[in-house]
Amino acid sequence: MKLFLLTSLAMFAFAANSLLSRMAFVDQAIDPLSFTLIRIFAGAALLALLVKPRVSEIKQIVNIRNNKMSALSVVGLSTYAYAFSWAYVGMDTGMGALILFATIQLVLNIIAQFTGAKTTALTLIGILVAFMGLVILLLPGQSAPDFDRALIMMLAGLGWAGFVYAGRKSTEPLKEVAIAFRWSFIVSLPLFFMADWQSSSIKGILLAVVSGALASGLGYALWYKVLPQLGLQNAAQVQLVVPVLALVMGVLFLSEPLSTTLLLACLLILVGITLAIRGKKV
Repeated sequence: MKLFLLTSLAMFAFAANSLLSRMAFVDQAIDPLSFTLIRIFAGAALLALLVKPRVSEIKQIVNIRNNKMSALSVVGLSTYAYAFSWAYVGMDTGMGALILFATIQLVLNIIAQFTGAKTTALTLIGILVAFMGLVILLLPGQSAPDFDRALIMMLAGLGWAGFVYAGRKSTEPLKEVAIAFRWSFIVSLPLFFMADWQSSSIKGILLAVVSGALASGLGYALWYKVLPQLGLQNAAQVQLVVPVLALVMGVLFLSEPLSTTLLLACLLILVGITLAIRGKKV
């Protein structure tokens, strides 16, 4: 029961990130750069309470030759965070989450094939079905998102996939996530002088803090706490509920439209990814 509760909270946190970001931008309460900077800082601050900073972290990041995965985790997390915000400036909550998680799962499945994972017919069929769903989602029409924004969200998915790949063999996942957040904040410091802070409202700042500290920092902490108990296969399946949750949140809290095309694409992507995951067990 405890595992189910913590896992559910983590999934709600992931979906809430999409909702909070969209809420911040739909009323132009804050610009995407300011939102992302606050989000990264808030996440780094909360994780610093869970994993205290140490001097040894500097050597771990600076020595890139021996710690390429650490550098990849920082680049991946930063790419995801900035692209995620810019994409949501012009995209509905559920649409963005669907494109994001479809990209993540497809990229991770493709990486698995290139790194020697066993390829089954079911896995290939699943990847093809999910890709068809993504194509339907992006076809021109009333429900299609702005193509540029969709590409930016795909970039966010690539960033998150890189972040996951970097930590796939981590023995201390929470520690490495905390380090990635801290260094993402450090490399982002010059951008603080470029952000439009004067146009940031109290509402926008609060949404960014909640997104960073609770939905991101605490959400990731909960996720990495339950991940060893779930196992990678079950964990991958559990994450499929996030786009659905985000879709429902967008409809309930922002009155976003729910089209037949969106539902069809959602069904194809979720079924495709489920087949791909099942195929790995064969």
